[in-house]
Amino acid sequence: MQSLATDVWMAGLIFRREISARLTSIWFFIVASAVCLIAWIYGAGFQSSFDTESIVVTADPLRGLDILVVGFLGLVLGLRLAASIAWEREHGTMEVLLVGPVRWRVIIAAKFLVELCVLVVTLAIYWLYLLLGQPLGAGVIRAADTGSIALMPVFPLPLMGLGLLISAWARTVRAAVIAFVVLTGLLAAFEIFHGYLLLQPADDMSLTALYVRDILETAEPVVRPISAMSHLATPAEALLRQGPLRPGMILAAIALTAVTLAASLLVAWRRGA
Repeated sequence: MQSLATDVWMAGLIFRREISARLTSIWFFIVASAVCLIAWIYGAGFQSSFDTESIVVTADPLRGLDILVVGFLGLVLGLRLAASIAWEREHGTMEVLLVGPVRWRVIIAAKFLVELCVLVVTLAIYWLYLLLGQPLGAGVIRAADTGSIALMPVFPLPLMGLGLLISAWARTVRAAVIAFVVLTGLLAAFEIFHGYLLLQPADDMSLTALYVRDILETAEPVVRPISAMSHLATPAEALLRQGPLRPGMILAAIALTAVTLAASLLVAWRRGA
């Protein structure tokens, strides 16, 4: 119990130090401003679509915007986590932490909780901007229409966990950033290319395209459950299919996040400072 209390106390110290620095940094201001800018641009396009006619919007106009914002934040915070431990290693500060009573599980938990807090605070700013700024037009967005935002923070979590896993492995920030960009790019390419081939009529496809589609469909049951980009794209797929976000989708994202955090702890312990 004393060891657990010490870990919680140390995690709290690291968390308070890093979250105060993060939320008062110019980086956070830029990210929050970028989120509001995305909402404004989306809203401008939404309004221009109805300039010449009056119609009743029956679908949720916010769902597509929520997906864009969450996807952006997932990539930004995942990249931030990918550089976190690698930066500590590169500058020699990780050794200072490990010499004291700080364990790897404390460092991993604190790093992830800081970025999770940043995600929640940024989405809260986005929510306030929707209500106060009304980017889709005056009176279009009501508080009751923004309930879907509450589920959105779950889906970037696997990508953030992947970033932390890469950072636990990398020795330098450059290696961590390259690995994160390459890996997320490959996972995104799999999702995009597979989805594109599925939309094509079989009669219009070449034998090579059909063969590639069969390979991707065979790999899908293995790749998708462990792909962070697949979980990030889950809200977009639900929107395209006009379906709700089911509890199984949320639990799958949480489960993959837990696995990547456990893997991060193991890799960090093996790699050392």
